[in-house]
Amino acid sequence: MEEFKEDVARMPLDLDQCFPAGYVIGLGGSMYYREHRDGRILCCKAAGAKRFRKKEDAEQFAQCHLGYAGMEVSLCEVCWVLISVENGLLEPEQYWDGCRFSCDPESIVVFSGYKEAAECQKRCGLRDASMIDQRIFCRGQIRMAA
Repeated sequence: MEEFKEDVARMPLDLDQCFPAGYVIGLGGSMYYREHRDGRILCCKAAGAKRFRKKEDAEQFAQCHLGYAGMEVSLCEVCWVLISVENGLLEPEQYWDGCRFSCDPESIVVFSGYKEAAECQKRCGLRDASMIDQRIFCRGQIRMAA
């Protein structure tokens, strides 16, 4: 048993597997689609949301299963970003845009994996100036077929 504990302690933690990037379906505010149960739509916070690998898969799922009158459904991208550590708890957060840290959400460099973000952080000399975190960005409403 001791050998097993030592092996587990030496295993690298794969954050991309634990926290996959992709897409989730926004249902308003900070609530996201989780599942259907007993004819009801269950929503939750981001951590428990149903994830989709591709944008098209999320859109198709929403059109097939969430086309209810008056329901606003949005496509949200789950991705890794580099956040400035200098602004600490100040709002708005500043994200790496490829050249500098910026508050402009349109210019943010997003990464599909933690390793990819870590490589950029190292390559750009940002280890002391940034932290890697996962964020969800709304990419617009999903148009429901009539």
